[in-house]
Amino acid sequence: MGLAGSVRMTAKWEVHPHESVPIVTALHALMVAAKGEPGYLSSNLTTEMDGSFELLYVEEWASERDLKRQLLSNRFAKLAELMERATRQPKIEFSLQSGVRGLDYAEEVQREKGGTD
Repeated sequence: MGLAGSVRMTAKWEVHPHESVPIVTALHALMVAAKGEPGYLSSNLTTEMDGSFELLYVEEWASERDLKRQLLSNRFAKLAELMERATRQPKIEFSLQSGVRGLDYAEEVQREKGGTD
């Protein structure tokens, strides 16, 4: 992990090669939008072509609070929509101070949304 106290979201999924250009373009737009958000540290997109097209998308945030804000954002909803176009079950991990969590973490944050936006 990067800076002390920082947290990271890592998403990995495969898409059909013919869908790769619009998805990569959309991910770049999400990365640009993230740069203006409070607590943003970095984002990275890696692609690999090996029969199918694999995407590895990473965002790093200064704190868990900053990450939670993003999980409730329209930007994250757009990322989730892109991941729905996966050819196999996507893998998403959240590297937190308390340990590594999966998609259940994002679902938990969504459920808690009530008073913590």
